[in-house]
Amino acid sequence: MTPINKSIRRRTIGAHRGRRIVVSLHPGDVIGFREERTRREFQVSIVGAYQWAVLLETQRARAAKRAARKGAA
Repeated sequence: MTPINKSIRRRTIGAHRGRRIVVSLHPGDVIGFREERTRREFQVSIVGAYQWAVLLETQRARAAKRAARKGAA
């Protein structure tokens, strides 16, 4: 695996409110998001983003399990 020693920026294919999103990986394990052609960047730690993704997936799995139980009863 390659460590992040300098910022890496990539544009998304999809758009949010008509503008593509620019995703940046910064040294120090930080992810930045901003709309294309804007300066304001929203940053989150990679660990925080990972924990949030795990939480969302856990909630989705629990909801699916609950719906399956309701459908069977």
